[in-house]
Amino acid sequence: MEMTRLGKTGLMVSRVSMGCIPIQRISTEAAVTLLRQAYDLGVNFYDTAHVYTDSEAKIGLAFSHGIRQNVIIATKALCTTYERTMEQLEESLRRLKTDYIDIYQWHNPEVISADFPNEHGPYQAMQDAQKAGKIRFIGITNHHVARAKFAMESGAFSTLQFPFSLLSTKEELDLSFLCLDHDMGVIGMKGMCGGLLEDGRLPFLFLNQYPHIVPIWGVEKLSELSQFINLLHNPEPFTPEMQTEVEKLRAEHGDEFCRACGYCLPCPAEIPIPFSMRALTIIKRGAMMGDQFTPNRVAEMQRIDHCIECRDCVSRCPYHLDVPRLLKVQQAGYMKLYHNRQ
Repeated sequence: MEMTRLGKTGLMVSRVSMGCIPIQRISTEAAVTLLRQAYDLGVNFYDTAHVYTDSEAKIGLAFSHGIRQNVIIATKALCTTYERTMEQLEESLRRLKTDYIDIYQWHNPEVISADFPNEHGPYQAMQDAQKAGKIRFIGITNHHVARAKFAMESGAFSTLQFPFSLLSTKEELDLSFLCLDHDMGVIGMKGMCGGLLEDGRLPFLFLNQYPHIVPIWGVEKLSELSQFINLLHNPEPFTPEMQTEVEKLRAEHGDEFCRACGYCLPCPAEIPIPFSMRALTIIKRGAMMGDQFTPNRVAEMQRIDHCIECRDCVSRCPYHLDVPRLLKVQQAGYMKLYHNRQ
């Protein structure tokens, strides 16, 4: 397995690394099997979070039997206070069945005070935990370029986790090079555009042009993981024809592309916003039409009629999307397709 140095941490992590959101969707037995298969194939870096339901616990079961020291585990605290950060850290340690976490990340803070290193808040809690030997390195995740850049320039963090994909803007990709200049490890999430794309070949080959970015591919099947590893072992050049395909995708999605990060939730009207914002694209990209028009799915799209225009989703969206308007656009197109099938 090809390795990459993760910035100032000095950690050598596998070029194919694993994001562990999807293992929430499979059984404990299947998740443990998949994680150990990944380990056997050379994957040594696994990213999760306290809020990813049972993801941490599944990782703990997979790697607690004599191989913990051979893997690098990153997890996250979604907190605004010192005390809750410490509580989540202890809970994560218990779930992961370990006495230390390699990279502990401040999970997508919406506000970072200019004086955050000196405040009695999440960052100070991480510093204290680091001094106690419970974490090795402090990282941060974000979806906002300016906020991520501020965190990078502060010098307070060893790693940045940020969405990097073939739909990334020049400004976003430039951010990754700024991190490189500051010797900050770059962890790329949302490599499959938040699950928008199904075939990993083009997303992998695009990001493989940037060896300083360590993509954490979210997988729930061995076949998905195997595709990325095969692409790594059998490298293909990124061609002008591939770039043309990327440009077509960018033109299709423009600046109103939903990354399915989920920070818009919860919705008081119980609208499943991440799916609903991308319903037409999911259908167009080749998902089975029948699967997208089940009674439950139709009912979910009809729920958009109950939007109360509170715009809480807009204020929480890291990309400032006009969610209520875009939901109506998606609903109109979806219902037209649905009625045409009747």
